[in-house]
Amino acid sequence: MTTRFEELGFHDFKQYFSAKQQNITFEALELGKISSEQFYESIRQISGEQLKDEEIEEAWNLILNPFVAERMKFLEKVASKFQIYLFSNTNAIHAKKFEEDCLDQFGKPLCSYFSDLYYSHLLHQRKPNPEAFETVLKQANIKAEETLFVDDNWENIQGAKLVGLRTHHLLNEDLCSIDLIKLMQ
Repeated sequence: MTTRFEELGFHDFKQYFSAKQQNITFEALELGKISSEQFYESIRQISGEQLKDEEIEEAWNLILNPFVAERMKFLEKVASKFQIYLFSNTNAIHAKKFEEDCLDQFGKPLCSYFSDLYYSHLLHQRKPNPEAFETVLKQANIKAEETLFVDDNWENIQGAKLVGLRTHHLLNEDLCSIDLIKLMQ
């Protein structure tokens, strides 16, 4: 993704967005405080380049990885026994892309794998903020002590623990190797 933005003329993109930090524009997009169109305009202003919306969208979506079929089968298996929810720090541009990709890859929408989906840009809250977890728990009508939260981000795990969620920090193991029954005991 960074390389693509640099190819488009946004030579210092890493200063604005990385896994560890992000410019307020990216945070605002993820919190739904700005629209996709406002994001595109902001990228043009920051970069000083007259990029087309489609060029920005294509470069921005390069951060997304393709779905892994084995994981999707695992989700189907888990969903047959448990209610599962997706809580993602994301934005409207990425949500549209991964919804399209899921449909293209598996012939069904992402929502079919979950009881419900919670996206930060629609909640106007994001992980690891404890209030974001409380919002999801309330909207899903689930109890923290009966819920297992799985994430690969340590800060998100800590936020979840603050509201009483059971947690599993996904490190190097594969999602499909998790023994959910054991984790819920």
